[in-house]
Amino acid sequence: MLKSKWLKDCYVQIEGSQFKVGNAAIERTWTLEERGPVSRSIYDKRNQVEWLSSYGEITMFQFPWLSPSAKLINASVTASEDDDYGISKPYLKTDVDMTYDHGGDRLSIRLTLKVYPGSPFIRHDYSVLAGDVDARNEIEAASSFVAWIQPDLKREISDTEDKLQLDDNNRERGHVGGDYCDMLSIQHLHCRWACIGFRDQTDTHNNLITEESGLLYVNELLHLRGNLLTLKSTLGAGGLLVMKEGPTPLGDLQPGSKDFHFHGKRLSVQGAGITQADLAAGETITSYGTMVGVYDGEIFSEHRLIYDYHRNLRHYKQDRDSFLMSNTWGDRSKDGALHEEFLLDELQAALNLGLTLLQIDDGWQKGVTCNSVNAAPGGGLWSHYYSGDGQFWHVHPERFPNGLSPIVESAEVKGIQLGLWFSPDSSDDYVNWEKDVATLLELHEEHRIVAFKLDGIDIRSKLGETRLIMMMRQVVKATRGKVVFNIDTTAQTRLGYLGQTQYGTIFLENRYTDWGNYYPHWTLRNLWLLLPYVPADRLQMEYLNVERNQAKYADDPLAPFHSGQVYAFVVVAFTNPLAWMETTGLTASQSVALNRVIEAIKPHHPAILGGHVLPLGDEPSGASWTGLQSIVDEHNGYLLIIREKHMQSEYAMQLWGDEPASTLSLTEIIRMEEKDVVITNHGQERVQVEPDAHGNFTFKLAAPFSFVLYRYQHSSDMKWK
Repeated sequence: MLKSKWLKDCYVQIEGSQFKVGNAAIERTWTLEERGPVSRSIYDKRNQVEWLSSYGEITMFQFPWLSPSAKLINASVTASEDDDYGISKPYLKTDVDMTYDHGGDRLSIRLTLKVYPGSPFIRHDYSVLAGDVDARNEIEAASSFVAWIQPDLKREISDTEDKLQLDDNNRERGHVGGDYCDMLSIQHLHCRWACIGFRDQTDTHNNLITEESGLLYVNELLHLRGNLLTLKSTLGAGGLLVMKEGPTPLGDLQPGSKDFHFHGKRLSVQGAGITQADLAAGETITSYGTMVGVYDGEIFSEHRLIYDYHRNLRHYKQDRDSFLMSNTWGDRSKDGALHEEFLLDELQAALNLGLTLLQIDDGWQKGVTCNSVNAAPGGGLWSHYYSGDGQFWHVHPERFPNGLSPIVESAEVKGIQLGLWFSPDSSDDYVNWEKDVATLLELHEEHRIVAFKLDGIDIRSKLGETRLIMMMRQVVKATRGKVVFNIDTTAQTRLGYLGQTQYGTIFLENRYTDWGNYYPHWTLRNLWLLLPYVPADRLQMEYLNVERNQAKYADDPLAPFHSGQVYAFVVVAFTNPLAWMETTGLTASQSVALNRVIEAIKPHHPAILGGHVLPLGDEPSGASWTGLQSIVDEHNGYLLIIREKHMQSEYAMQLWGDEPASTLSLTEIIRMEEKDVVITNHGQERVQVEPDAHGNFTFKLAAPFSFVLYRYQHSSDMKWK
């Protein structure tokens, strides 16, 4: 008997031992066998491509703590609409609850599937459930679709088609690992694969993207590290994208493990992250996630698929997700400068610049961290914040004798929002996560804090990660999405770029002129390389006071001082730019120039971030022609064209779009061709530009370290996405 549940074009269908999840773009099919679900089909409806072989017989998951002899007893399905407490777009959520006979004990594993209306991807993860599954299902049944699946216990397992053809002396290489969260038996041999890896821990890394590629080979046993893997047919249209939703390899909880494994044409997503030690706490633990998406194999379609994925997970709201922030830590005073009068002056400086949010870093609180100027050598806390007198998160009584009220009142009068630094207590795998929730909610309600910078994160287990994510989700739920988390990814073991970071922005890097490690082109390069994989509005990128510490750079021709203060801002203007400085330390001329460029871009900033931002030109190097394009809709967008220290005064660039572009109408918003001299008087002029024979557009800038920002429009018959 067929049972089904629908949300717009999304559906789950169950018939016998088979269940399907899909929408108008994609469908995945599984059968439930004695050991668990087996993937039978991934069908790309738009391009009419089937990706899986009919010979696949291996279960879609295996965990090291799940006995090979464990038998599936029963399985039930509940399906309902969800939106992650208002953060995501609505989706159809399907929970497949499976009960195993595990050495005489009962073990409950939940497979959660998520499909979004009109979007060509399906996500899934696993939870090892605590408590009585049947009792939970009775509660969920009141508002959800419910069905039982009968496992097919008679099917004989045969994976002859997928075995490697190896000599006897090499047989051991054919072994399939026992810790994976998806198993796909690929039908097509003639495919090119590419694996994209990421690095965080940016205090010690400045090359954030890696890529490997190759062709499928029937006898290859290949282990790859990364978060994204694509397969593209070499004989026709068709692309498959597999994402591991978890930390970067640097943050993997099982160092030395791999993320993707090719066993001939069999592809597995390795490492669910859950260990036996995680289960000992008796709490529900959730694995790393997997996303499988389909597209036509073209690079622009691949970028659009990833962008669609992110836009579904965090629905863009311009009043929440577009902001211009300052934080004083970048001038290396640490917490030594923090006091009431200083912050009141910083608020006035922020107002004069046109900023919208001031964030107070470490030092507003009574407790002393290891980064404080007041910490004894080797002293200060970086966890265990609720030990001692329990007053760590009280407002510092000497620095702020009147509390934060004068700061809050001044910010409100000026129309500036406030943010605070906060460090979740990582001790004992975030055992105090509920106390952190209470602290954050109190700070939000009492001081109207809308952005919390989460620092000091150190994830040591999947249990700890699960609790940390629950902390963020509970705050989002209680505040109805009014709080944004700025998730620091600069050090230690953290969430990376694709590991449940949808609850805010990514604070990407600490850079300081004091240490000589800040260069605008390095920051731009990191942005440029990340943009195909992470939306611009999810990245918080810094610009510093470029007149500080000029001697640290000696005669370096790419020193920040040479390109100027306006240039430093503009290279991060297509993100949520962060004034990583004491804005009261800017000279009058710096402040005037910054205010001029900020006020010119500010009206366009929400639309720029609301668009799909992609890199243009050559990779930033300090001596390139480069840039960024924001595709707002099928007719409009923005172009930021940047000439670094390059000898040529004009350069041809290919723009992004589904179809070759014809005539573009460009409206200039702002231009700088002389250091910190901002030209904004061309706002009403439109220029028509034509592509050359190769489809490229030529741009001109008169001097090195210069830029121009355009709003573009093309004719209505263009078919750009």
